[in-house]
Amino acid sequence: MQAFRITAVAGAVLVAMGYTTFSQAQSAALPGVEVSGSSILPSNIENLPGSSSVLTRDDLDKREPFSILEVVREVPGLHVVSEDAAGTHLNIGLRGLNPRRSSRTLLLEDGAPTVFFAPYGDPSAHYSTPLERIERVEVLKGSGQILYGPQTLGGMVNFVTKPVPKDGFEGSAKLSVGNQGYRGTHLNMGTGSEQGGVMIDLLKRQGDGIRAQHDFDVQDVTIKGQLNINSQHSLTAKYTRFEEDSLFSETGQTAAEYLANPYSVPGSEGERYEMERDTIQLIHGWKLGEKAKLTTQVYHSKTDRTSRRSREFESEFDPADPTTFGLGELETDAFATRPREYSVFGIEPKLEFTHTAFGLPSEAIIGMRYHTEDIDRKKFLLDSVNGNVTNFDERLLADVEATAFYAQNTFIAGNWTVTPGLRVERIELNKTLFIEDAGNPLGFAQADRLQSSETETLPGIGFTWNGLDNTTVFGGIHKGFAPPRPDRDVDNNILQRVTPELATVTELGIRRNVKAGTLEATLFNMDIKDIVVQSGGVFRNEGEAQHTGLELGGKLNLGELFSEKANPFFVSVAYTNLFTAKFKNSGIVGGEGEDGYGAYQAGNRLPYAPKQTLALNLSYETQQWNARLGATHISKQFANTDNFSGTSPQGFCPNGDDPANDLFCGLAGEVEAVTLLNASVSFQPAGSKVGYFLNAENLTDKQYISARTNGIQPGRQRQVVAGINVKF
Repeated sequence: MQAFRITAVAGAVLVAMGYTTFSQAQSAALPGVEVSGSSILPSNIENLPGSSSVLTRDDLDKREPFSILEVVREVPGLHVVSEDAAGTHLNIGLRGLNPRRSSRTLLLEDGAPTVFFAPYGDPSAHYSTPLERIERVEVLKGSGQILYGPQTLGGMVNFVTKPVPKDGFEGSAKLSVGNQGYRGTHLNMGTGSEQGGVMIDLLKRQGDGIRAQHDFDVQDVTIKGQLNINSQHSLTAKYTRFEEDSLFSETGQTAAEYLANPYSVPGSEGERYEMERDTIQLIHGWKLGEKAKLTTQVYHSKTDRTSRRSREFESEFDPADPTTFGLGELETDAFATRPREYSVFGIEPKLEFTHTAFGLPSEAIIGMRYHTEDIDRKKFLLDSVNGNVTNFDERLLADVEATAFYAQNTFIAGNWTVTPGLRVERIELNKTLFIEDAGNPLGFAQADRLQSSETETLPGIGFTWNGLDNTTVFGGIHKGFAPPRPDRDVDNNILQRVTPELATVTELGIRRNVKAGTLEATLFNMDIKDIVVQSGGVFRNEGEAQHTGLELGGKLNLGELFSEKANPFFVSVAYTNLFTAKFKNSGIVGGEGEDGYGAYQAGNRLPYAPKQTLALNLSYETQQWNARLGATHISKQFANTDNFSGTSPQGFCPNGDDPANDLFCGLAGEVEAVTLLNASVSFQPAGSKVGYFLNAENLTDKQYISARTNGIQPGRQRQVVAGINVKF
């Protein structure tokens, strides 16, 4: 109750400050930002003190990508590790941060942190906003991101959903089919006027997946409504129900299994991933005259997920003795189920206003967020024959209470803007561990309890200079933050205390609008302290790391580039050169997990941080036809902290070179560089509301390894999808 009182008082203070400042300021107009609060980018992008990228609905319609993975890889600085065909279990890394489950990349839907199970306590992305519901994708990096959280290290991705219709009845239907048993159906219908409206969105997708026994079946139902109460007040409400029932397996392959059949899943019979997820979001917009507005959003999500795993790699690796790497055996009867429940609630008022309180035209944003999480993570051992529960293994209860306050002011002085900002994060975490009761195998006993409290002050400042026509030079520095997270497993029945990751993040860039299109280039550096790595299922702070690189992005009309006449041919590029992604100290990491096995030394490259990534597209775009040929390239990357070498399926074999005699062959080593071709074509006859599309990924059907997470993860085979779009 105290927290709710704080929230109410803070909201009242925000409104009071808004009225006070509004009465003092009569010179500047509020920039055109949507009252709905769904967008994280202002309309006056030239004053944004950081790098950014936007993909619109028009971009998506021209390409009709198969999954969200094909969208985000078109953004400079983003690295995607593909693990499932549907693209729901996202692995997105920004600027060299570990992409595993996107845990260090902030993912938002309509400005709310509802994509993760629990953004503070368990930031794992086993869900993504379906492409069919998306109106635009916004990516923000640099000092401007301190307005959001909790992750403010590398950057953030916001999926803005389609708005409710404002001009009568609108609708669309899409049917698509492809190889690997793929089938997709999408229906969107809505009606509205200037007073508001309602919309319903239905989606179902299913297919065979990347590997055998990897079938996926997902469905998403969303109802969205908007009511414009009067000229000052508007209310937007959205409810989403998502369900997944897949044979998705997180267990990878040994080298011997991959060499025998790269798309098999040996020993995974009975593995399953099931999830039910309900999300509610309410947004109230209040225009306080022409120069101020207050946006308040309330969100709640509830997720129930269960995964069954039929085997695990059990290692007897001793971190103090690297020669024991790989000792152990493959447990084929370790059939376990991990039911988990998450409940998340948050409320966030945000005030935006213009003023001249400091003698300069200014745009200010102040706000706060109160956020709670209740997490229940269980693990049961199952009978490998009939799947009945045989033993209770462990249960971890966690509750999180987080309060964030933030403020940012943009001073405008001619061609210059300076934007100082401050964010304060307060996190209280309570965790209780229960383990199997020796006297009752199906019961449990409390083993440990951990309470922690963290308060972090995160300052930032950025600038822009618009002294050249159609050109913005921008830069900034801010303190980045990523909260601690609970262990997947426990070590000796003791809960480990993990502190937040903190970083000093700097960037300097230029964006330019030219006659032929747009270009943006950015240099960045991140110095991270208390970096979190995983040892088995246990997270530990293991010192420092540095990330330095260059990002290039843009789209140009080839005709205007080489002559004065535009033509329908375009080229687009998203390139990242991660010069440095290294540990700055030495340490020891032990056990099976996302970061591999063994120790690491100062100078070792971070896992899953390829030096170069590239997405290059040549397209032909008219009102009726859109055709594209693209290539994506990912350079070689290490799959483990101690940089074991070897790009073959065997990778690093700790106990010899014969994968048949060493089950741990293939679990460590490098992931080879890969270049994949893709293409798409769409056609909509003039005056018709019916369109047709065809797209293909991995055109040459190249066989490759995408990761070595818990074993070898094969890359997706050639995927071809054709479909029809009808608008009515």
